[in-house]
Amino acid sequence: MIFVSYLLGAFAFIGGIGLTVSSGWLITMAAQHPPILTLSVAIVGVRFFGISRSASRYAERVVSHKVVFDRLTSLRVSLYKKITTASIKFVQDFSSSAAVKTLVDDVERAQEYQLRVVLPRVSASIALAAGALIGLWVNFSSIVIIGPALVLTLFIYPQLIMRNCEKSAGQIEILENTYTNAVETGTYGVTEAQIYGYLDEVQSESTELADSISKSENLVIKKSLYLSYLTAITIGSTLIALVYLAYRLRLSQDIPEVQVAMLIFLPLVLFEAITTWYPNLFTAGKLTASAASVKKLAESASSIEMPESKLGEISNLEATNLQVAWSHEFMQPVSFKIKRGELLVIRGRSGSGKSTLAMGLLGLLTYRGSLTADGNEVSSSADLSDRIVGTVQRTHIFNTTVRENLKIANPEASDDQIMMVLEILELTALINELPNGLDTQIGEFGRTLSGGEAKRLSVARALLSPADVIVLDEPTEHLDTGLGLRIEKSIRAFLNNRILIVITHSGWLSSDATIEMKALSQAIS
Repeated sequence: MIFVSYLLGAFAFIGGIGLTVSSGWLITMAAQHPPILTLSVAIVGVRFFGISRSASRYAERVVSHKVVFDRLTSLRVSLYKKITTASIKFVQDFSSSAAVKTLVDDVERAQEYQLRVVLPRVSASIALAAGALIGLWVNFSSIVIIGPALVLTLFIYPQLIMRNCEKSAGQIEILENTYTNAVETGTYGVTEAQIYGYLDEVQSESTELADSISKSENLVIKKSLYLSYLTAITIGSTLIALVYLAYRLRLSQDIPEVQVAMLIFLPLVLFEAITTWYPNLFTAGKLTASAASVKKLAESASSIEMPESKLGEISNLEATNLQVAWSHEFMQPVSFKIKRGELLVIRGRSGSGKSTLAMGLLGLLTYRGSLTADGNEVSSSADLSDRIVGTVQRTHIFNTTVRENLKIANPEASDDQIMMVLEILELTALINELPNGLDTQIGEFGRTLSGGEAKRLSVARALLSPADVIVLDEPTEHLDTGLGLRIEKSIRAFLNNRILIVITHSGWLSSDATIEMKALSQAIS
């Protein structure tokens, strides 16, 4: 289908060349009062090229856009599949902001490159070749002028443009990724920054990056301007040269007036394909940089081999010198052994690595040491998300209904099961007060809920899962002492036949095992 779009685009340009040249021929011949049949043939030719030009352009738009959008969809689906099946190592290597920018922006640009640069270039090459042949048919001498112009505009100038713009575009791409990350980072805590008067400091990095991006883009525009002048001079010189050639041939060889008109009209439309293609070519540096970013994302996600072994039902979980880290190690190794029906409580000062350990247990971060489930290493299992689930410190509530938020953990859960876990967390009164009960839209990030309600809703989601191991990070945070104690007892009773791991700094005094975590710096001191 893409080849068809190339041909249709070329036919549209060729139709324009044919229309202009045949119109010139018709006007010139009409002045000589030829037989009506001769004029009729010319009129038919003008109509044919005019209609074929419009029809080809319309068909090219339909076919090319369908091809590109199909490829866009296919590429996005492919990338999503690779990302969702990749391990957390991929997330560490490829920052979330860069990944989002690549999926949303760069994927579209990569396909835009096919639509705005590759397709017009192929179509222009075919059309210009056809135009050169028409020039040869009109007068063989025209190739002396048209030939060098085609070499310059089809091969030399595009390489010059890409070489000058691509490097600058790559630098802009890096700055944009950094800017996206700075905006993402600066968003958190923006309310507090405004309250305490240091919002300008939070936004200063992104402002400076925005200025750098603007300066870099202005530089690319200047380079494009100079190269545009060069292209315009070449096209204009070709036009003047062909007019001069027609003039000299008329004087020296007394060529027919029809040939003179056709030689003059030919360059007027010969470079239409170039003037359509080049504006997109000047921005191709950014498009190719985006294509490289998409390729990097796809290769990064594909390079990670996913485990094929499965854990199966977990009856005991054992850690030996377990150490979880982001970019550098900061927590002391921990060891524990816990079996089905038991509760492990993990405590520690802020910064000791409690939440980091929770993310390691959930498979969200890589670890050193050993973590085994019934003797099988957890990191080498393919069904970890089916066997170990839980909550993390920063709760995320999706912009959908209460029911759909909870059924993420168990799509097969019934309303009775949902209400049961909500009752354990004493959320039934809240649900009953909502206008549509479980079908109530709770807003983006759960902003209609308080911090404690949002936290309990995320805990309810974990409890609804049929997983063997439940890891809860500060499940009773933001709750008063009485409510916290009641929920502790209810959760413990509900999970009495599963492994429960709780990360907390208060409460949960009745446990089967407790770990007191410390950071490496605390151990040194």
